[in-house]
Amino acid sequence: MLHTDKKHAIEFANKLLQTHLKQPDETRIKLKGSGADSIEAMFPGTRGDNFIYMQELMLLALQGNIDSRKNYFPNDPDYLDKDIQKSKPFIDTMVMMGLEYDNLINELKGSGAFFSMRTIGHMLWDTTLPGILGYFAALLYNQNNVAAEASPVTTIMEMYVGNELCKLLGYKINPIGASDFQLLDNQVTGWGHITCDGSVANLEGLWMARNLKFYPVSVKAAIENDSVLANCKSFQVTLLDGKSVSLLALDDWALVNLPIDEILKIPNKIAAQYQIDITTVSNAIANFTVQNIGYHDILSKYLPGILNTPVSLCSATRHYSWPKGAAILGIGAANMISIPVDKKARMDLTAFTAMLDNCLQKKIPVMNVVAIIGTTEESAVDPLKDVLAIRETYRKKGMEFAIHADAAWGGYYKTMLNSSDESNPAFFKHISEKAMMALPMSAYVTEQYKVLQLADSITIDPHKSGYVPYPAGGLCYRNSAMRNLVSFTAPVVYHGGVDPTVGVYGVEGSKPGAAASAVYFSHKMIRPNTDGYGKISGDCYFNAKRLYAALVCLNIAQQPFFIVPLVPIPAIEQRQNPADVQKQYEFIRDRIVNVSNETLIADTEAFALFKELGGDQTIITYMYNFYNNDNSVNSDMAKVNALNDAIYRAFSFSDKPGDTEHIPEIVVTSSSFTRGNYGNVLMDDLRTRLGVTNGYDDSINFIISTIMNPWLTNTVQGSFIPSLIEIITRNVNAIVTKIKSGQ
Repeated sequence: MLHTDKKHAIEFANKLLQTHLKQPDETRIKLKGSGADSIEAMFPGTRGDNFIYMQELMLLALQGNIDSRKNYFPNDPDYLDKDIQKSKPFIDTMVMMGLEYDNLINELKGSGAFFSMRTIGHMLWDTTLPGILGYFAALLYNQNNVAAEASPVTTIMEMYVGNELCKLLGYKINPIGASDFQLLDNQVTGWGHITCDGSVANLEGLWMARNLKFYPVSVKAAIENDSVLANCKSFQVTLLDGKSVSLLALDDWALVNLPIDEILKIPNKIAAQYQIDITTVSNAIANFTVQNIGYHDILSKYLPGILNTPVSLCSATRHYSWPKGAAILGIGAANMISIPVDKKARMDLTAFTAMLDNCLQKKIPVMNVVAIIGTTEESAVDPLKDVLAIRETYRKKGMEFAIHADAAWGGYYKTMLNSSDESNPAFFKHISEKAMMALPMSAYVTEQYKVLQLADSITIDPHKSGYVPYPAGGLCYRNSAMRNLVSFTAPVVYHGGVDPTVGVYGVEGSKPGAAASAVYFSHKMIRPNTDGYGKISGDCYFNAKRLYAALVCLNIAQQPFFIVPLVPIPAIEQRQNPADVQKQYEFIRDRIVNVSNETLIADTEAFALFKELGGDQTIITYMYNFYNNDNSVNSDMAKVNALNDAIYRAFSFSDKPGDTEHIPEIVVTSSSFTRGNYGNVLMDDLRTRLGVTNGYDDSINFIISTIMNPWLTNTVQGSFIPSLIEIITRNVNAIVTKIKSGQ
């Protein structure tokens, strides 16, 4: 007998085929996530036209839940009385529910129109249909992924999702249930899980790095003080230089600078070498961990030779969750040290190495270094490849630290590099170098993604550029053993395969299984490779660069204002003479802005320049200034900030003049650069290009436009960018006129 859910699914598929394709052929029902048409099927549409199919599929989910309830011990009594359902109080309650629900729906209509072509401000856009459907279907079962018994289905989904995210980012995994494929036990494999957001993932990454840094200290204390490990005093470890030495003979500095993977092997090595049960070993060590005895005791009792508080290093463009996490963990927000950035808002490597030199000289332990793979305001990608190389240099000097890649925003852009060939279930192969050359991503950014898998831990948010509903953040570890460092249960050695639970390895307790289901189903339908999410990401990159090009070309369009992007056009960046700068503007206008997508892609010279335009990802960061009546540049910083603030208010829901609700023609967002946060290099460069002469220590307000719409230049009516430029030009002209007139 056909399973009821399967029966409904086939009925839906045949109905769709008969209605729209006129070919009710079961052989056509295939999961094929490639091609422009299939991507269009994955989103609701600007007017919600694809919701008609989602309605049918949601009914399928409801029917599946009904069937599940009916088939679960069907002879048990029901608490619903059929007679009560016919009673007036019951009917009145349902009528009231309908009226109140209608009120709720009408209130929700006032929410941000993130589905619109006009929304180019925030890191929000339409969510995928599979993401919504996956969330909705699992929501009906209210699974709690804190423990497998509370979520027997969605826990398994989260395990699959964790593997998917690891593979997406470049980590090797041990496929779940792949009995015919097995990695060697001694081969490092990744592990990932869903968090509510990137902030919690960052907290967990820092939590792991802190515990990792002090774990050898705890092992030494356990061997010296716990009778269970009394026979382990000869235990040896391998140092960064490859030498094997007694753990107990190490001084404090060497103890906090053991190789990362060597630290993670310690419990297994002790158990195997001294024939002690692994749980017994782990429990003995746990009594002396920083997680158990606290930050003060681990430093004062067991690290007397370390006179300075350990630190974590991160770009000045860091998300606020990093100092917050340091505060929560007792590390101290002041010990999450900011590294100044360069003119493109990327980590300044000179400042970074200077800070490492300082830590080495003063013997300040470095827990981790955070490289940001896509800042959320500046669209910058830190030089991860160089950070990794610099770590190798300092390893030779006896200094070790974990590297975390905060790719909460930029993680999914790695899918552009992932081949659609999934013949090896352990990892994604990269596309060819020739194919990489055809990407709209710059050569610099491509190089950073190529080495992403070398980071020790990575934050990635499916609810950002994965387009699934909130909450769905994620954290992935290069070495699956890292998760044991943040567990509050006896760690079990993990070599991949089915794990009894995922909930014990993170900050959160209860969390929705629906989030895992949303990511699971979205990845089923939109593969995290070049044909699926890679196509979406590539189109967003392409559209962001097209909008950037159109914006900067307003500088040669005889306007009373000009635009200063955070990342200038290459001719300005290279300090070419004014004539060559003008020539490049005209080239961008004539061969990038005023041509079709197809013409641009076919123009090898234009596309090569196009790839290098703008920021590192799909966020455009820019400022406006205006010309005085005598055509001189306004040099007053306060007026520059007033102008940009006025533009932001005109293009946001924050401004509601009078009694009439202000509905902006487009939606952007804004922030500000400060000298204290960003350093002198970036601030001085922006001030020079803005042409301001006063307010040296003033902040600089800027506008942010985020492009998450893969169809912005390819709607049914062509590109929407000319409409955006017309709206911007008209409104900014009006604002400039008011400011110049003193209104």
